[in-house]
Amino acid sequence: MKLHKKSGSKNPDSDKATLNTDKSKNKNPKKHWVLRVTLVLLALLVLAGGAFAAKTIITINKVIKHQGGISADGLKGELDLSKLKGEGEGRVNILLLGVGDAGHAGEGLTDTILVASIDPKTNDVVMISIPRDLYVKIPGYWWSKINSANAFAEQDKKGSGAEVIKKTVSDVLDIPIHYFVRVDFTGLKKSVDSLGGVDINNPVALSDPEYPCDKNESYSCGFSLKPGDYHMDGALALKFARCRKGSCGDDYGRAKRQQAVLVAMRDQALKLGSILNPAKVNDLLGIVGDHLTTDISLEEMQRMITIGRKINSNTVINKVLENEEVGLVKNSNIGEASVVIPTAGVGNYKAIQAYVKSLLIDGYIKSEAAKVEISGAGARPGKVYALAILLKSLGYNVIKTAVNTEPGDAKTKIIDFANGNKPYTAKYLENRLKVAVEKQEVSSGSQADIKIILGADYEFKNGL
Repeated sequence: MKLHKKSGSKNPDSDKATLNTDKSKNKNPKKHWVLRVTLVLLALLVLAGGAFAAKTIITINKVIKHQGGISADGLKGELDLSKLKGEGEGRVNILLLGVGDAGHAGEGLTDTILVASIDPKTNDVVMISIPRDLYVKIPGYWWSKINSANAFAEQDKKGSGAEVIKKTVSDVLDIPIHYFVRVDFTGLKKSVDSLGGVDINNPVALSDPEYPCDKNESYSCGFSLKPGDYHMDGALALKFARCRKGSCGDDYGRAKRQQAVLVAMRDQALKLGSILNPAKVNDLLGIVGDHLTTDISLEEMQRMITIGRKINSNTVINKVLENEEVGLVKNSNIGEASVVIPTAGVGNYKAIQAYVKSLLIDGYIKSEAAKVEISGAGARPGKVYALAILLKSLGYNVIKTAVNTEPGDAKTKIIDFANGNKPYTAKYLENRLKVAVEKQEVSSGSQADIKIILGADYEFKNGL
């Protein structure tokens, strides 16, 4: 199989290479379940301390693509106000990728694409799964399924795939992607078994009549699982996460189960006293080290250990860009390809981006909880209410919205009544509205920490 680079054509018929790889891929469905080993890495980083942390770092060192020091501002501690950009820039966004083993058909296709976003300020974690068939413009290439981005780039230049798919995902979600972790599926069953299995609740009956046989994947043996609580070994966990036909919910249902397995593996690693056994740790690290590549540096890993210890699995938010509950995407056909496109249309990611940003609430905004009041002084009422809705979706504590109640020169203002005690909120708003903050004594009767007065000069555009 050979993938050929093309210019930026939007012709769906130019996607033949991807379609061919998809057909080949269906003969090797094992690779649909490939990022599980990632959690072993993250779990070990969370629980490893002292000598174990040192051993972890030494072992992981061999899979690090490059080391450039800490690059995500959120890992550095308190953000520098003078360098503050937009809301959510303090979060650390890690792209988790699953690929097939070397030599398998469709090698390099990332059939698991998941963003894990960590807020070091609040220790909140959000996991967002992206459909592998999402039809996107891949930077430097053509329009294709998003799972092809890594494969196209790797064919042109070995080692370049991660950066291309990071840029692709960043463009779709409109968030920075700081790091990637890419794994294959070989270590999955051994990793789960090394943990002694994982506890998972299966909420609905699963039945996939096309599930392949273990020893000969050219034939279907089927798979079914009744609802209930299970302590799964590696083989069952693999089937649970791989099944996608029948009642298994296509790629959307599979993505939800993949996230469930990730959390279960982390929890199992944390609660097992035996995981502190050096021999067991070494076994797990050996499995991970042979099948994982990342650009997270040693220094960054050490910082993640500190953050990871504080994460509560019960508060992890798990979301999938899917077509039912969220309704942001829909199944479609372009040329001969069965694809997933935004509900708003091909290439229109605005609703997806708004949804993602509503999930990735900025920790500084959340912790300051500044009371924000918005009023109008010449701005049309629709603009005032639109700004209020937008700021609420980004986590701002908007306590009051009023229109055309302010006298003055009809110019937009941001007034800080908190005497600089809500610095991050004030700076974010200053950057967003491109208006310098003015400090004033609190006005009589106002409960606001920060007041936004929208004048006739205010333009609501580009997400502002």
